[in-house]
Amino acid sequence: MKITTFNRLPCVGSCGKRSSGNSGSGNLSSMTGIKMVREMEFEAEMLAILRHDLHKIRTIGALKHKAALQDKLARRADGTAAWMSRNFLREVFRKQLYRKSLIYPMRNFTNTRTLANLHRVEAASLFQEADSLKLHTAILRSKLLNLYAEARRFPYTSLKYHILLTCALYYNFKSGFGLKDLYLCENHPSESPFQVIYRDATREWAILPHRQSEGLSKLYPKFYTTWECRKYQSIGGEHQTFAELLCTIGSWTAALATLEEFVAFLP
Repeated sequence: MKITTFNRLPCVGSCGKRSSGNSGSGNLSSMTGIKMVREMEFEAEMLAILRHDLHKIRTIGALKHKAALQDKLARRADGTAAWMSRNFLREVFRKQLYRKSLIYPMRNFTNTRTLANLHRVEAASLFQEADSLKLHTAILRSKLLNLYAEARRFPYTSLKYHILLTCALYYNFKSGFGLKDLYLCENHPSESPFQVIYRDATREWAILPHRQSEGLSKLYPKFYTTWECRKYQSIGGEHQTFAELLCTIGSWTAALATLEEFVAFLP
């Protein structure tokens, strides 16, 4: 599966407009300088978003949430992503940081908790990457981050997919789109890698604007609504039972984490 991606920066403001008047070297130099500044600012913004929940792994020196995410639009994306995930199987008195599985309920949770604790340093080291695109790719590929819950009282949520969902929402919000404008798209070219929220050997899911004719489904706050409204059977056939399970999961990160687990155990 090969999906073509394009821009690192979102297209906002006067993006794509041709300037009038003198187009000499002075203007070209000024435009180049402005572009460089925008790229540096955007790089810092994306790194902040990708790293904003490092404190949930409980690593030494990790910034608290408010300090890690100061941008207003980034907080809106983070809050929206949490709202789309913390809506499923709440456990009020839970304090553990590891994620529970929906499809392997009999697995040894103590072992999972041990792994989550043992690999905190390894998980934290992943976030030392200084290039936002490379860090996003590393998170997308990481199996380790899917051991951690995004919210301890919602143990089926996934820290990994919360980060990716926040990132995709932020990119689209910054491009001027709202939640009502967005669609879940499968194996469709995206404007930016930052819009991708899930990838395996056969499918790539991205959150894209205005793809009603091409998208898998409109983006709804509850995952099962989006899944029930899909235009075609992305997962079906011999896996119809699993597809029906996804129709019961309201949390986006829980659904994505469950899909990753399911695909990993396919022959």
